[in-house]
Formats: sequence, C-alpha cells, structure tokens
Amino acid sequence: MNINQHSTLHLKIEYSPASTSQSFIKIFGEDFRDVKYKVNSLITVGGSTILQSSYIFYNESMIIFKFINTLTKSFDIDISVKGVKSIQPFKLQFKPKVTQINTLPELGGIVTIKGFFLNSKSDNGTNTNLLVKIGTKTCTSPTSTSSDNYITLICNLESGVGSDLPVVVSIDGISSVDSPNFSYYRSPTLESIYIGGSLNLTEHPFMNISGSDLTSGSDNITVYLDSKSLKVISKFNKYLIVELPINSQSGNITVFKGLASSSITFTIKPIIRKLSGFIETPGGELSIHGAFFHDNDKPVIIINDNIDCKLKSINLAGDIVSCDLSNGTGKDLIIDMRLNNSIISNPNDIKFSYQPPIINSIAHNSDNSITIVGSSHGLPSTINIINYPLSCYDPKVINFTTTICKLVSSLPNNTLEFEIQLNVNGLIVNGTFLKYLIPPEKIIKNGISRSSLIIAIVVPTVSLIIGLLIFALLFRFQRMKNIKSSIKNSFSNTKRKIEFAFK
Repeated sequence: MNINQHSTLHLKIEYSPASTSQSFIKIFGEDFRDVKYKVNSLITVGGSTILQSSYIFYNESMIIFKFINTLTKSFDIDISVKGVKSIQPFKLQFKPKVTQINTLPELGGIVTIKGFFLNSKSDNGTNTNLLVKIGTKTCTSPTSTSSDNYITLICNLESGVGSDLPVVVSIDGISSVDSPNFSYYRSPTLESIYIGGSLNLTEHPFMNISGSDLTSGSDNITVYLDSKSLKVISKFNKYLIVELPINSQSGNITVFKGLASSSITFTIKPIIRKLSGFIETPGGELSIHGAFFHDNDKPVIIINDNIDCKLKSINLAGDIVSCDLSNGTGKDLIIDMRLNNSIISNPNDIKFSYQPPIINSIAHNSDNSITIVGSSHGLPSTINIINYPLSCYDPKVINFTTTICKLVSSLPNNTLEFEIQLNVNGLIVNGTFLKYLIPPEKIIKNGISRSSLIIAIVVPTVSLIIGLLIFALLFRFQRMKNIKSSIKNSFSNTKRKIEFAFK
C-alpha cells in the first residue's frame, strides 16, 4: 500500500457546545488503515502522536478524534500507516472561536465571552497578544485561564449605546470570524403600578408594573419590594406581572434587569376580587372578598348608587368585608366602595346581582287577576303571558313573596294551561297556570246571555223546591188531622166503655 499515491488530506474542526472544553477534529481522505493487517493510522500533530484512546470514529476515509483547545498556533497534521506517511502534512491553523457573549446596560461593565481557543497564554507560557473589539470600542484587560481550557474570556467595556455590534477576538494576529453580535441595553423605566387579583382566591394578588425597556437586552429580571424579593409571574418589555403576598406593606419597588435597575415608590391599597352571599330581594349579608383591608378601615359601600350596604366587619386577614345589604332588585349592579373618599379598585369589574325570583304557585283568580307566590319578588316587575301575548298590568308585591297583577282582557276559551314570565328588574323566571274555568264576564253565546241562562235554570229549580215544600207541609197537615181524629175516636170509645162499666 502506498498512501503517497493518493490525494491530500481534508480536515474539518467541529466545535462542541460552549459549556464543554472538548473539540473534535474530523479528517477526510483515503486508505486510513491497512485492511490486510488491520493496522490503523497514527496521527501526529505538531510532532506529538494522538493516542488511539482519543479516537471516536474510524473507517477507511474518515477519522474523528478528540482534541484539546489549548493550542494557539498552526500545526502540521501527519497520518502514517505502518511508517508510510501521507503525501504532505495538513497545515492546521487554530483560530479563536466566539460562540456566546452577554449583553450590558448602557453604563457598561464586564463582558463575558464564551468560545474556544481564547488563549491569553501561548504554549510556552508567555502572554499572547489578545485583543477584543466590540463595535468601535476596545474591551480592555481581556483575560482567560487554562483552568477551563481557555473557553471563557472576560474584559471591561465602557459605557455606550447600540445593538448588533460586531465582536472580533484576535490572538497573535489571528482573528475570529462569524461571531455573534453584542448589544447594549437600556436601563428599565418604571411608569405605573396597579394591583390586581384573579377570581381564584387561593392565588395571591399581583402587581402589574408598566414601563419601558423592562426586558430588552436581558430577561434576567428581579423585582424587590424594599428588601423582599417578589416572584415574577410573567415578563414583557412594557409590563411585568409580579406576585404580591397578602401581608405586603407599602414601600419601594425596584426592578433589576441584569446590572441595571430602576425604582418607584408604591402605596398598597385595598382591592375587590369577588362577592359571595345568597341575597334575595329582601336583602341580607353580603361578603366582599379582596385584599389589603385593615380592621380599623371604615369603607362606605353603595350598590347601584341607591342601595346601601351597612358595614358589619372586616376579618383579621383583611381579605373579607361583610355588610348588610338593603332590599332591592336587579342584576349586574355597580359596586361603589370607597375608603377615605377614595374609590377602592375593582380590577375584575365585579358586579352584584340579587337572586332571581322563584315561583312556587300561580293562580288565575275569578276577578281575572294573577297571583304569583314564591320568593325574591320585587319592583319594578313585568308579567307577560307567553303563549298568548298578553300583559298583566299594575303589579303589586307583598312581603317580597307574592306578586299580584291584573289582566285587562280575558284569556281564550280554547286553552286551559298558560305559561307566564315574571321579570323582576332583569331577573327572569317562567311558570305555568290553569285558567279559571267560570270567568265572571258576560259572554254572549247562542243569543242568550249568561245571566239569562242562569235565571232560566235557577227560577224553575226554586219553584220546584217551593212546591215540594208546600206538598210536604200539606201532607204533614193532613196526617196531623188524621191523627187528631183517631185520638178523638179513641177517647170516645173509651168513654162509652167506662159508662157501660158503671152501669
């Protein structure tokens, strides 16, 4: 076998991720082993033989082996099989490689560069001529160490502005290529803060911090309330959502973005999150769930501008306010809650609704009125017959349980059951009722009025009853007469018998 008759070697360096210190070298060519005697090639780099244990892959035309990153200058790579070397050595030149660079605020600071062959020392221990240029600025005091095989380089960059600035690392005149760009980022600007809270009361309230340049250039965000670190839930360049524990107090909010920061004074005020309580139209106890109330607070609570809710208590945790709500009706009523004349925030736009009316029974009365009995009734109300379009006017409510209204026209005779709808100021319920079977109106039928028909039936009936009574009296009188005659005859016979006896 004569390797010298074959083509020149082709080499390619593949860099491993910046988190490791190991690089790989791939060599492409021909006849990299003696197949007959199963003898592999020997690889010589700068006069030093690469150990077979460093080989990762091997076949006739490609070899992959591990290579350290500490070499900084050009080397010859030779391959030989059984002492026969390749036609000519391959000249391998090591160039610095930049894979990652951090960003800095506009005030400048320490730049950290990750890559390979970022040597500040040569192979013989002397300092290399190491130069780092970022844009038009020189990053001063560049330093790297052999402890991590020269994969990390740090230097000091002065203040500046700009983004996508080119980065070039030169070692002894050999410069890096295809490096990622560098960008300064602006310090965060805080503009406003408001408190919110989800309807899920098991979750903490949150702060919405709005501003500008909150994440640009660096998403390494830390938020402090005075000296207490807060949990960042979500982050965007113009606002941050930060969890706010319920025991938090007013203080200074500071946002750190990388090395830059900005602060704003923040006052914590109560908020409304949710309502609870089964409140029918007569009124009852309403619970307002929120946060950051205090037991000595005296909030004023008005529903829909005209319904008072008198304060009862505030719990020790400061997250439940209880009040007695007056009677009323309606749904989606606005809550106006104020403390020291300041409106308490209602970030979820919570509204209050009384419980809808309930129907237990409906009666159609002989005077053509409707009586609806149930609960949570009130005014204003509208009542309509649904399947026969007809309104029931002038509703009156008794004890919030009974509604009475008047139908101005009769229900049709061809329907027995009707559906009715009760609307109490937007809260609706339906029910059914049976028609009153003998309505009192005079309805002309077959030329005879209802009253005439009644007379025609009633008069003969009364006459018959009177005749029967007279007959009974006459019968009783005749019977009494017969009894009296019998008694008289009996006395007469008895008298004759006595007279005969004396005789």
